[in-house]
Amino acid sequence: MSKVSQENVLQRQFNPVKVKLAYMEECFGQLQSGLPANKDEYVAADRLTHTYIKSCFLMIVQRAVDINNTIIEFSGQTPPYQKYQGFRTVQESGVIDLDTLNFFEHALNCYQKIANPYEGLPAPELYDVSSKLLQHGKAYTRQINKFFEGTDPVEHS
Repeated sequence: MSKVSQENVLQRQFNPVKVKLAYMEECFGQLQSGLPANKDEYVAADRLTHTYIKSCFLMIVQRAVDINNTIIEFSGQTPPYQKYQGFRTVQESGVIDLDTLNFFEHALNCYQKIANPYEGLPAPELYDVSSKLLQHGKAYTRQINKFFEGTDPVEHS
């Protein structure tokens, strides 16, 4: 099979990361549309709005963790048990930049607080981290897409 034919076959193969990225993009749209324009409006919002934003936040962060694990598996390694280490491994591989890693480490701390029924995350903090997730999450998806396009994702982010 010629090199061009091999590349065409590879491009047509199912890529679970692309599917997860598409789902992540949908979650970003939901977060964007559900997040009020300012923090005061969010803090004053009803419980349904807070629950919706928490759900969007949790889904996006979990998708990023799933994507990291898939990338690590593609490289022939076993994904780490700790979610933090997955982000570090992907960053050390040059897939995401240090700024994105630092944000997602913070987002994982928030994720743990939200998921813990005894802890939680105050509404102003959730608003702030959700707003930043829109920015850093888009950078993450852009870097992951560039990785799968075969370009240097960090250099072009």
